[in-house]
Amino acid sequence: MAKKPSPPGPAKSPSFMPPGGGRATVGLPRSAFGGPGPTVGLPAGGQGGLRPGAAQSTPLAPGEVVQLLQLGGAHLAAGRLDHAGKAAAHILKTEPQNPDALHLLGLVALGKGDAANAEKLIATAAALMPRHVNVWVNLGNAQREQGKADEALIAYRRAEAINPDYPDIFLNRGILYKDSADYAAAIVEFERLIELMPADANSYLRAASAATDAGRFRDARTYLLSATERATNIPLPLATTLSATYERLGDLEDALTWANKALAIDAASGGALAVWSKAKRRLHKGDKAVLAECRNRLAALDLGKVPVNDARLVSSELAQICHDEGDIDASFGYFTQQNEHTARLPELGRVNRTAFIDEVSTLIDIFTEDFVSGWRALPAPGIEPGHAAAPVFLVGFPRSGTTLLDQIFDAHPQAQVFEEQPFLRAVRKSIVGYPQSLAIMDEGRRTAVRRLYWQELCDAGADLEGKTVINKMPLDIIYAGLIHRVFPEARIVFALRHPADCVLSCFMQDFVPNGAMLNFLTLEGSARFYERVMTLWQTYRTLLPLNVHEVRYENLVADLRGEVGPALEFLGLGWHDAVSDPAAHALARGTIKTPSYSQVTQPIYSSSADRWRRYEKHLQPVMPILEPHIKRFGYSL
Repeated sequence: MAKKPSPPGPAKSPSFMPPGGGRATVGLPRSAFGGPGPTVGLPAGGQGGLRPGAAQSTPLAPGEVVQLLQLGGAHLAAGRLDHAGKAAAHILKTEPQNPDALHLLGLVALGKGDAANAEKLIATAAALMPRHVNVWVNLGNAQREQGKADEALIAYRRAEAINPDYPDIFLNRGILYKDSADYAAAIVEFERLIELMPADANSYLRAASAATDAGRFRDARTYLLSATERATNIPLPLATTLSATYERLGDLEDALTWANKALAIDAASGGALAVWSKAKRRLHKGDKAVLAECRNRLAALDLGKVPVNDARLVSSELAQICHDEGDIDASFGYFTQQNEHTARLPELGRVNRTAFIDEVSTLIDIFTEDFVSGWRALPAPGIEPGHAAAPVFLVGFPRSGTTLLDQIFDAHPQAQVFEEQPFLRAVRKSIVGYPQSLAIMDEGRRTAVRRLYWQELCDAGADLEGKTVINKMPLDIIYAGLIHRVFPEARIVFALRHPADCVLSCFMQDFVPNGAMLNFLTLEGSARFYERVMTLWQTYRTLLPLNVHEVRYENLVADLRGEVGPALEFLGLGWHDAVSDPAAHALARGTIKTPSYSQVTQPIYSSSADRWRRYEKHLQPVMPILEPHIKRFGYSL
């Protein structure tokens, strides 16, 4: 059963997506009229003609119906949704049950964002012409847009039963799995798309995008290079995505090569220029002449003439350059501009902007002394039979050093870290009535939930028998109450950093814009999000006997062994020299999904500690929000 879409943890989105932002335009099939764009397909057999029982006060001739459908399909392909809707409505005036017109009108509704109405219209069309593959694909798309993943899968399977070689089935089912964070399943779908359309670069870009989201950057590179081998002319998105992938892998010379190829195609490509600058800046770290060259070239770009996603990337890179140059006011201005561009991304219209922080506030209200004291007593479980260790959760506020700890722990030969995977969300969703039902959970239900978690880990490749398995998902900190109830034997590593540094870094970071990360688009939003999350964490620490070890970022970068040694001891692991070089491990691993990838592939540096003081005047408006937590954690103002 497919997982329904849910907000992922803090992870970096691919810098460059296939055309259309990585999504099917409105989930339409390819043109039945000779063009490459999406349109409505006409079924064989003239099903667009008059039907028995239709109102025929002013009947249309069958040829006129077909002409109107073709006209409506052309309007739809060109994005003229109102015109397409008028063509469909004209047919439906005399033939209310014309399936093609219902289908077309459903696609218009889908294009306008009314997926619920689209589903009703297309479902009616599907019932009237059940052997039309396009209808079932589009029904699945309308259901997918509403988060009805299971229903959408059924519709896609119906389409596949009609025509198992129809490419749009695998395109849209792949999108469904990708949206659901089931990247392995998405890759399978996109590989089938490649089989069916081996000359289409977009098929490879889709597979590469899913591999990137899964942290499989070397696999992404393989898909992209395969596309270049089959392409007569390298399209801009392919060259740009290859440059971005090489940059993620730390292959900076290759990143520059492909960025230059992309810029040769379009010198005004903001996305390609941003990658070119980032690779060059990393390759010549600290070189003032290079910084000036990159800044001048990026600043000359007219951001009003580039796609909003490219404008976001350019602003982010300009902000980093200005920070490296010490031009703090300009840096802060560009970070603000970056977030303003992010807020304009079209896909954010589909994101619930308050759901995550509302959940945090709800948990603060529910977790009281009276609530916890009323929990049904359960026996204390030990380490699972056949498991090497108790479960470990690495949590903390984003940008608190969790990625660096991830690399350090994963370098240990007896540890295995899973990075940014929503295992606990699956657990939470399986508990009916969560969180109130935690109070009445019995042993049988707890056992079932624990098995679900182990299965999620095993499906992801966990070596539970041989290694200490660490689940690194920073914002799983909000589920510490759930962790304690289901896994009271669990060890929790809490990554801590000065609250002002955390909040500033989150505001500066170009996160994937999901429901949680949208809180970071303003400095005040970042501070209020921190306040809510850490208030909940303090609530858990007060009410529950959590088994927690704290690692301070400032101590970690100043004395790695002194800070990591006790953490390893807490996990039941001895010291191993491999943990001393997290940069080497990160480069060898090649699967860093978070925005910190460029930092953790460098030797540890302490310049990011107390970085907030350089931006102190910009932080002044939010310091009253952070002050209680700064004092509670023992930091200075």
